[in-house]
Amino acid sequence: MEEQNKASEQSKPQKKLSRTTLTFYIVGLFSVAIALILISYVAQARADKQLDTLNDKLTEQQTVAQGATQKMEELQRQYDTQQQLIDGAKQAFGKDALLAAADEQTLDIQAGRLAARSSALSLLTKLQQELLREDYTAAQELYDEMVKTYTEAALTREGSDETLWLLTEEEAKIFQAIQKQLNTNS
Repeated sequence: MEEQNKASEQSKPQKKLSRTTLTFYIVGLFSVAIALILISYVAQARADKQLDTLNDKLTEQQTVAQGATQKMEELQRQYDTQQQLIDGAKQAFGKDALLAAADEQTLDIQAGRLAARSSALSLLTKLQQELLREDYTAAQELYDEMVKTYTEAALTREGSDETLWLLTEEEAKIFQAIQKQLNTNS
């Protein structure tokens, strides 16, 4: 009988130990489950926020695209209207009349360029005379007037648009020499 008592006493701590271990495991599993649920919730909240941001950007891009489409349609309507006007003018006046009008515009442009060139040459001559008199103040005023009226690129032939050049290559060299002289006397 003593052996039975010893056996029952030894089995009690094992049962108690296994219940404690089992309780610890159950609490641990619940803790892990709760942690996983929290991590899942945070990840889902972040994904929702990113999705909202992307939706906002997409909506903005769609709005811009719609605006661009409307602008293109408006430009196309304007182009069509102008093309109809041109076609009507061609029918009303004929191609020869349109070519004559274009030639007249070209002649007007060339006459304007010649007048500007003549005026620029006149100012350049006056500028040279003032420098010969050594009146640097008057020369500087004429220089400033020339640059203001015609731009430096048109007078020095340094601009990329040759149609804007007013002076020949030699005249431009004279103008550049005057520039240098005015800069040294300033």
